[in-house]
Amino acid sequence: MRIEEIQEKVMIPNEQGIVRKKGIYFYSPSDFAKEHLFCVLWGGEYTCVPPYQIRRKGLELFLAFRILSGELYFTYEGKDFKGEEGDIVLLDCRKAHHYYAKNQVSFQFFHFTGNCSREYLELLYEKSGACFHHKSGTGAVFAEILEELSGTRPEEHRLSWLLHNLLGILAAKEPVSMDSCVAEAIHYIQEHYTEELSVEDIAEKVSLSKYHFSRIFREQTGCSPHQYLISFRIRKARELIMETGLSIESIGLQCGFSSASHFIRAFKKEMDFTPASYRKYFDPEGFQKM
Repeated sequence: MRIEEIQEKVMIPNEQGIVRKKGIYFYSPSDFAKEHLFCVLWGGEYTCVPPYQIRRKGLELFLAFRILSGELYFTYEGKDFKGEEGDIVLLDCRKAHHYYAKNQVSFQFFHFTGNCSREYLELLYEKSGACFHHKSGTGAVFAEILEELSGTRPEEHRLSWLLHNLLGILAAKEPVSMDSCVAEAIHYIQEHYTEELSVEDIAEKVSLSKYHFSRIFREQTGCSPHQYLISFRIRKARELIMETGLSIESIGLQCGFSSASHFIRAFKKEMDFTPASYRKYFDPEGFQKM
């Protein structure tokens, strides 16, 4: 179905309950944008009162809301919830959805598609559901999308970038204050990565059991203590590969790996190519001490 046909299907004449609106602003993306970019198709800003409600399903599009004031109620994926001031709500319009006002509510919205929109929404829904509460930075980006969309000549590359930025903010973990034991463990790893280290050694250094330490470390860094140690060693090895003429074996041993083969396996697993290939890429003429 063409975008114009979808727009005609979505737009309901004389929608009841809309007391004020800005827009709707429409944009028709280029063929390049349809194939390669995120595409914002149309959007606007509504202030609504009962009996405002929308029921739909089966559209090959996605829908984003930003609640400005009041509450907008949703039924989606078998769940009932409400979006409140500052919330962002994302819906996959292929699935049945219902949203409505119980009292006066103001919200911004836009329909979008393209690129990896579907995959992003599936990731976000699995992690957090459809409603995102007070994610810092989302309001400004959402407003910029509508501002660009409302212009006389919207720039589709900027719209794509802004939408990608919005989805990225929603997907990113909120920064958390790091426990002192985790900060101490990271400092210890960075100071002693050249030595033979085990998770037990690091846990003992911060006076925690191995299990309790590993759980807290993963929660706050997103990886295990062992993964962090290996990644840090690889980072230091990359610096030596680029900046020195040391042999690959010497670099591996200097960075705490037990053998050249262990170093090469770990490096390839993290970087998808070998240390020698990495060196050749940055210095085609290369050092000869391989």
